[in-house]
Amino acid sequence: MGKKIKVSLLIIAVLSIAAVSCIAIPVFSRVRNHTEVIDLEDAESVTAEIIMRAGKLVVKSGTETLLDGEFLYSYPNYAPDISYRVRSSGKGDLLIQQNDGQKFLTPSNIKNKWELIFIEEIPLDLDITLGAGESVLELADLNLESLVLKMGVGDSNLNLSGTLDQNLSVNIQCGIGELTVLLPPGTNITAEVTGVLGEINTKGLNRDGKLFVSEYSGSGPVLNITIEAGVGQLNLLVQ
Repeated sequence: MGKKIKVSLLIIAVLSIAAVSCIAIPVFSRVRNHTEVIDLEDAESVTAEIIMRAGKLVVKSGTETLLDGEFLYSYPNYAPDISYRVRSSGKGDLLIQQNDGQKFLTPSNIKNKWELIFIEEIPLDLDITLGAGESVLELADLNLESLVLKMGVGDSNLNLSGTLDQNLSVNIQCGIGELTVLLPPGTNITAEVTGVLGEINTKGLNRDGKLFVSEYSGSGPVLNITIEAGVGQLNLLVQ
């Protein structure tokens, strides 16, 4: 093989490796920080969908607007896409998601954190998907109509210990990790748990096979929980 051909092949190989490296390993710089404030507008109720591929997610209540969000990330493409519209029926649709085309890496030096603060008064259907990472969900004071939580790999703390004004349906799907759910006292609770390969710890609940039922059995709204768990630890605590 001629010298020119060998040199050409070497150059092509180097460029190919460089191209792959650019795709797989982004260049990280300073941590970026920006906020988003979403006005409620004329919505009478809201459906909020949150899709986070990797990082730390914090959700809580305590703002006068629909959403007050703060986003910290160390790679520009990690910035979420946010959209909101109000239908003629008065239902608001909020979507917060990572760019579907972005390939995510999670070495320890990468930062990706969302802190989302929602208004308390408006009825809210909440759908959360977290691929890998940690979540702290302080939902006790939100006016939840329903909750869907899908976890991949990581730990999640879910606080549902607030007073219920109406029946609430919660559906949780877990992958690998630890899930702790804080439940309200003085409330009718039925939790069905399937698929757990690990430890289940409870407080204030009686177990009957796959069902966990609150020791309280008086009047009032009912909290119905369905949990499809994976590998790890599940803590269901009335407090």
